[in-house]
Amino acid sequence: STYLAKCVSPYVQASSGICVNVVIDINNCGKLNNVCPSDFISCSAGLCTSVNGFIDDQSFTVTVPFNITLYSTTTKSVSVTTNGVICLSSCSTAFTETALPASAFSGAAVLPFWNDLYVFANTSQGIYYDTQGIAPNRTLIFEYYSGQYRQSTDYCNFQITFYENVPGVVQFIYYDATDGGISATIGVQGSSSGPFIQYSFGQANSVAQNMVLTFDTNTGTYSSAGIG
Repeated sequence: STYLAKCVSPYVQASSGICVNVVIDINNCGKLNNVCPSDFISCSAGLCTSVNGFIDDQSFTVTVPFNITLYSTTTKSVSVTTNGVICLSSCSTAFTETALPASAFSGAAVLPFWNDLYVFANTSQGIYYDTQGIAPNRTLIFEYYSGQYRQSTDYCNFQITFYENVPGVVQFIYYDATDGGISATIGVQGSSSGPFIQYSFGQANSVAQNMVLTFDTNTGTYSSAGIG
């Protein structure tokens, strides 16, 4: 769920209302494809199995409950990579970011924080997802708590939201990114040759706490706002 940041970095607020340390606290562990029992309340967004080892350069396929549209692609199956990219088809685990359109991703992709991200063992870091609301007005939220490769003190926490009733629109919410986005590519693309919307590529101070980016692939535009 979307929340207003009330915790001091590196703590973030879980859906249970408690603050968890994304660097060392294991109370918020999770990974894709393991859905929480209904009485489990300490996870961020619905996935609760503990991460017993590191996760690096992997992709997970998730079947979602409603169609997601990006440019001319519509699907109920998405690929979620540990490197901050979600594809509406199969997906590369490429970790060296480039400007958009990126040849590494042949189909439609959202890139909220494409970088060499890393889930460290015995921490609260992980990737989560949840569906909220009632059809035809549901939202699908993916959330990353990730470190950067071989840099355990650099981490990021962000969400990606798709809307059932607004096809072609995706929103990124950034709760924290210790490097300010200088190591990341952020945007969306329809294929390796475009169309695309690039917000940033290796740009210092491009990501701020509580920043919201909304991309509309119907109009080819994006907007920036804040929460809190």
